[in-house]
Amino acid sequence: MNCITIIGRRLGAALCLLVIGATATVADDLPWSLGGRVVVTAVSDGDTIRSGQLRIRLHGIDAPERQQHCTTPEGARWACGNAARDALKTLVASVAALDCQITDVDRYGRLIMRCFAGEVDVGARLVRAGMALAYRRYADDYIADEEAARAARLGLWAGQFDAPWDWRRSKQR
Repeated sequence: MNCITIIGRRLGAALCLLVIGATATVADDLPWSLGGRVVVTAVSDGDTIRSGQLRIRLHGIDAPERQQHCTTPEGARWACGNAARDALKTLVASVAALDCQITDVDRYGRLIMRCFAGEVDVGARLVRAGMALAYRRYADDYIADEEAARAARLGLWAGQFDAPWDWRRSKQR
């Protein structure tokens, strides 16, 4: 039996690479419990990392795009997309590898994973700091974290911004 047969065709060869390339464990309720240690080799933006050839999108969050700017309370523009990427870089630099569980594969072939830096849920930390939003279209895991950041006016919530999904849509025209 090969890897694709074991985990199902939906997840395909990308997951097979993860199983072979990482110290992944497979539980009885495959494929959704598939996960393992992920060594981050690059941070693409505030919600996407790379581990070698694997592209990994963090589950349940959406961060500003690298080219995206936001506005401070005083009206000054700031590079919130770069700031979100830098916040993720800082967080993943604190550990040798992330502990991740796969939740899905997106239409671009990226693995959607919930990742932890030690005991810290990476997605929750970014949303709670106001550097990403809960991606309610796909998950409701981080809504409370977003509401706390908004109430405290942290990160993006300190000024004005376009939600990342709205910003991307405005650039497609």
